[in-house]
Amino acid sequence: MEWMQQNIGMVLAALILLWMLWRRVLAPKLSGVKSLSSSEYLRLRDVDHLLIDVRSSGEWSSGHAERAKHIPLGDLNHRMKEIAKDKPVVVICASGMRSSQAATMLAKAGYGEVYNFSGGMGAWQGAGFSVVKGR
Repeated sequence: MEWMQQNIGMVLAALILLWMLWRRVLAPKLSGVKSLSSSEYLRLRDVDHLLIDVRSSGEWSSGHAERAKHIPLGDLNHRMKEIAKDKPVVVICASGMRSSQAATMLAKAGYGEVYNFSGGMGAWQGAGFSVVKGR
């Protein structure tokens, strides 16, 4: 106990790191969410699926995937009924953090095939996928 008191900064840093690891890596994997890279998305692109962008309205306006449906992460709980359960769902955000949370929420709500798009919109654009602005 004395060691913990003397090293409270290290203990707190370790707890924060463990929490981030849990939220970003372990919880999605345990919930059945699959990670999807841009190269893997090429395979899914021709399958009827839903692409959900969970970024803020400002981020959405600055550029989003043409086929994406915009449902900000904060609105997801009360807008889930807009997402069909009979199709694969791919969730994207800026970096993969919010989309990981959203994908986990969808998986827990009974959505069967849920993917988190790895690397977010940066990876999307880096792969040369189309981006539209506005709307």
